[in-house]
Amino acid sequence: MIKGFLSSSDQRVSLTTDSWTSIQNINYMVLTAHFIDLNWKLHKRILNFCVIPNHKGKTIGKLVESLIKWGIEKVFCIVVDNACPNEVALDYMTEKIGNWHELLLGGSFLHLRCCCHILNVIVRDGMEELDQSIEGIKNYVKYIRSSPARLDKFRKCALQEKVEHQGGIVPLDVCTRWNSTYFMLDVAVKYKKAFERLEDEDQQFEGYFQERVGGKKRKGPPRGADWEKAARLVKFLKIFL
Repeated sequence: MIKGFLSSSDQRVSLTTDSWTSIQNINYMVLTAHFIDLNWKLHKRILNFCVIPNHKGKTIGKLVESLIKWGIEKVFCIVVDNACPNEVALDYMTEKIGNWHELLLGGSFLHLRCCCHILNVIVRDGMEELDQSIEGIKNYVKYIRSSPARLDKFRKCALQEKVEHQGGIVPLDVCTRWNSTYFMLDVAVKYKKAFERLEDEDQQFEGYFQERVGGKKRKGPPRGADWEKAARLVKFLKIFL
């Protein structure tokens, strides 16, 4: 149905693509089409989700070129993040799609950079100034999430401190998504008293922060100044949501 519509309609189609490596060290890629139907309704459809041999630009470009199988000829733009391989992939696609003589303005606007990725880079760059404080709190969160027993003990500390938010679950951030750091810090700050009580009552806590990872001592535990910086950063990051 989708293939028939895309091959027979006169609408232009915008594409987005992303690739990543799983924890099993398998490379994946997804290709998504965005288009407006005859009733002016916006659609988003996954055209391909597959394993790829590597993240090289030409590999990505050839897989995106598979849109030919869908009968898509009028491509409006392709949105990708700012990774270097995507530059190569879009140069490849510009050349291939250009042969169809369907590009707007000679393909000047075929390559669009993902604004979310740009925003992530900007915010991450700014957060580097507070890396010590953020990493200390992140290690706090890793500690309580490392076992059911620790999480249960943390929840009991939260009840004793009369702090209850989201069932005692503090999310762990993901380095590629700045907003995940915001959500982690926002919840962690609310549980500050619970973390401090846990530090006083858990005998394993101090040893955890004395352990060395990659030859370096773990950052943390966070102190008063770190919590204050985190609270101010949460207010700042909320603007970008």
